[in-house]
Amino acid sequence: MKCPLHPLWTAAGLLCLLLHCGEARVLTEAQAGPLYRVLGSSLSITCNVSGFVNVLTQQQFEFRVIKPERPTFDINIISTDEPDFGYAKYVRRVQNGEITLKHLSTNSVRFEIQTLEKSDEGEYECFVKNPESSYDGTYNAKTIVKVIDNSLSVSSSEATPLSYNEGDALTLACQASSNTIQHTHLSLAWFLHRDGVENAQPIISLDRDFTLSPGMGFEGRYQAGLIKLDKIGEATYRLKMAQLEVSDQGRLYCQAQEWIQDPDRSWYSIAKKDSEETMLEVKARDTSSLFVRITPQHTPLQEGQPLSLSCSIDTLDLEKRFFSVAWLQGGVELARMGPTGVLSVGPKYSDRAQQGELRAARTGDKDYHLILQPVRTEDQGDYFCRAWPQNRDQEGAFTPGAPQNSSLQFVTIDTILTLYHDGKISWSGDQQGYQTKVQTSEKEIYHHLLINGASQREGPSFELTIQQAQISDTGLYTCEVAEWLQDPRGEWYELSPVSKGTQELLRAPAVSYRQLEGLSKMDAIFCIILLSATTTTDSRWHTPAQSET
Repeated sequence: MKCPLHPLWTAAGLLCLLLHCGEARVLTEAQAGPLYRVLGSSLSITCNVSGFVNVLTQQQFEFRVIKPERPTFDINIISTDEPDFGYAKYVRRVQNGEITLKHLSTNSVRFEIQTLEKSDEGEYECFVKNPESSYDGTYNAKTIVKVIDNSLSVSSSEATPLSYNEGDALTLACQASSNTIQHTHLSLAWFLHRDGVENAQPIISLDRDFTLSPGMGFEGRYQAGLIKLDKIGEATYRLKMAQLEVSDQGRLYCQAQEWIQDPDRSWYSIAKKDSEETMLEVKARDTSSLFVRITPQHTPLQEGQPLSLSCSIDTLDLEKRFFSVAWLQGGVELARMGPTGVLSVGPKYSDRAQQGELRAARTGDKDYHLILQPVRTEDQGDYFCRAWPQNRDQEGAFTPGAPQNSSLQFVTIDTILTLYHDGKISWSGDQQGYQTKVQTSEKEIYHHLLINGASQREGPSFELTIQQAQISDTGLYTCEVAEWLQDPRGEWYELSPVSKGTQELLRAPAVSYRQLEGLSKMDAIFCIILLSATTTTDSRWHTPAQSET
């Protein structure tokens, strides 16, 4: 468009001169490059023109390509109005619809190649035919296309058929990775293809921006935390379905897509690949069955900490029925919750329950919870839950049905042993006539127990000294360590003692009762005790009774 010259410059005239004078009227634009596309994938380039006087006239377009090996030679591919426009090498691909050029509007078209070949790499030119008598603008636009190899790899961890019961948990893993040099993102989705249904349905997906989305029909279970998709490391995607339903039966597979960002900032899927399918069978639950589960807290525990055990039951019409639930360790019952919510405690744990160390409650229609605190070393072992359906007659009396046990859950209790400076030394046996002497200092306390001239000293090691040893002292001496633990009320209780044998004091009867062979005037036996953090210890020495020689 040309601006008129007027002797009197108006503001509008000056603006026209600044904006339009000398500018091209016709402008042709194509998708910016370079475009990286994977071998075997599709290519799409849009092209549009503006500035023609008659905007209602449908414009005609042509596409050509310049190959890297012949940078000065244009190769005709396809035209919107000339069926024989393309060179021979492209005629077949145009005729079978693999290469197309279609109008999107009177002034725009889309050029497509359905399956890229390595030889399709090059600089593509969109050219618009000029229907006017003069040229004023640009009538062509170019886009560089790079064809790269497909390096997307997808595999599933489970290819063999799987069979589960309704309500079971399922975990599947999928590996997806790419070695593309260009910066790309991956998205991944798990699909379920049900028998008799034409299309597979997404269960859950992780898009290229790391956003999780449940598939249609799986939203409720996803929001309840029953369906999860976790990315582990660089290439592993793990599907978890906590409670399988019969409708989950079918063929499961994962699908990965590789995305690249074009120069116009839009994202384009350059590759897509599926893993092998995994056949999944989900058996309907027996409506008469009772399912029992136990869930402990994380172990190991330390002495004094609380042990928390949760039991859950599940069956048909749970809310309308009555049940009894018990917690057991190694076959010994800790406590039982009756059908009306009354708690009874096993004989072994009655004292601990009276002292407030054992508590249990029903926390929901199917959930029961027990806490044992403080936990002791003897509490270590296998725990399980047992549940009975309770049938109530017209008079309100209950009759128990067949019991059902949960799986075993092993609980580990760590023992911590510590020596306090105010610890004491005790001796097993008759101590009448023995003299005890206690000597204290700023750093430690000594306890001397005199037994016919024998003394014993406390420290990190314990030494038993027998002066004027006699034949009757012959035997195998044992050092016994007893561990004591203080409960929250300040009371002490003894744990199981540990013994350590020593060598024989005398190896043969003495020739003379007054002189002992192989012994000095003072012989000693040492008991080494390693100690570390919260209890008091007793050290006891024993010698078994000997027969006369």
